[in-house]
Formats: sequence, structure tokens, C-alpha cells
Amino acid sequence: MNLITVTIQTSNGVDTQIAGTLLNGYGDRIVQIDKFPVDIAPEGHLIVISHTDKPGIIGNVGTLLGRNDVNIASMQVGRQVVGGEAIMVLTVDKAVPEQVLGELTKLPELKTAKEIVLG
Repeated sequence: MNLITVTIQTSNGVDTQIAGTLLNGYGDRIVQIDKFPVDIAPEGHLIVISHTDKPGIIGNVGTLLGRNDVNIASMQVGRQVVGGEAIMVLTVDKAVPEQVLGELTKLPELKTAKEIVLG
């Protein structure tokens, strides 16, 4: 497997590291975001959520998105330790309204929710 890793530095001092690869028969995949393992096709509308790994988080996120007519096409959750920091990456069918992203961050145990659009 060939792995490409990119580090993104923002003006506010936040570094994000993303690793990707080409998998035979599956195409290109994002396989790591920061320290979290994932398996994501890099295309379309993604919601990247950082949260604490607790029961009910996935259900709360799905319920909120469903109430706002945002359909989830796929989901990956990455963590290193049970009950610790985690990341959730959702592929959704269309752009996510800013107000919905704001509502996500108000859910218990959610830290950030950002939309990324990949071509």
C-alpha cells in the first residue's frame, strides 16, 4: 500500500494531518485524519465531527440531520481509546446549512462540526 500524508496548517495555529492511499478495486481513500483511523472516499459533501466517544452520539447526530432533511450516505467513526476523543466523518447527499452545523455543535459531547466539499 502506498500512503501519502499531508499536514495542513491554518492561520490560527491548528494543524491537521490527513493520510490517503489508492486501494486496488476501491480507488482513492482517506485512511487517517490526525491520529484517527478512517476509511472514506474523498468526494462529495463530508461532515467532520470531533467528539467524545460516548453512547448515543451517533443516534443524536443522525436524528438531528434527519430532522433537517440531510441524508447520510456513509459514516466512519475513528477512535484510539474507548471513551476518549473520537472523530466521525459523514458523507451526505447535499450541502449542509450553516444553522444545522451550529445545532450539531450544541449536542452533548460534540466539540466541532465542519463541512468539507470535495470534487
